[in-house]
Amino acid sequence: MKRSFPSLLYLAGTQDFPSPDHFFSHVEKACQGGLKWFQYREKRLPDRLLYETAFRLREITLEYGTLLTINDRTDIALLVGADGVHLGQEDLPSVREFQKLFPSETLHLGISTHSPYEVRRALLLKPDYLGVGPIFHTSTKNTGVEPRGVTAIEETRTLTSLPLVAIGGITPEHAGVLYRAGSHALALSGAITNSLDPFPVLEMFFRSR
Repeated sequence: MKRSFPSLLYLAGTQDFPSPDHFFSHVEKACQGGLKWFQYREKRLPDRLLYETAFRLREITLEYGTLLTINDRTDIALLVGADGVHLGQEDLPSVREFQKLFPSETLHLGISTHSPYEVRRALLLKPDYLGVGPIFHTSTKNTGVEPRGVTAIEETRTLTSLPLVAIGGITPEHAGVLYRAGSHALALSGAITNSLDPFPVLEMFFRSR
């Protein structure tokens, strides 16, 4: 099934905000401002709170017509009716096991990649898009990989025609060159999370498209 994805993806979780209320409010403001794709990336909650938070995010994103992707947890994504799941390299199972269990007719699948080898490995699972990074230095996630720059997008584009999502330290100033290099979408975290009002940040990215 061929799926389409918006040109901006916002990644965040409760760990990025002073309280859950701040988190939900910020996500809702971003959706009100035109955000059409949100990825819930949680680092610290027990399963029950993770489910409850994801359920509330599903309510918010449905209200504004925003895609909801859940990091790592296919079970939570299915329980709350999310649109898809994003997996890191450390979460990838064997190809045979995955193809038996992953409900591709229900959920879209994104996979993080940090090298040509990881791209080839990810492609065996037939994802809907690939995350490529880190493009620039970022403090929101420690991947243990040095920033790869715009060439990471160019290099990955030679290996696949899938949508590529550039991630890592991206600001509006980077948008044009990343799109020209072959990015379909830009993944944002700190650029939105650290802003009191996400509207101006989103507008700058939308104009850069």
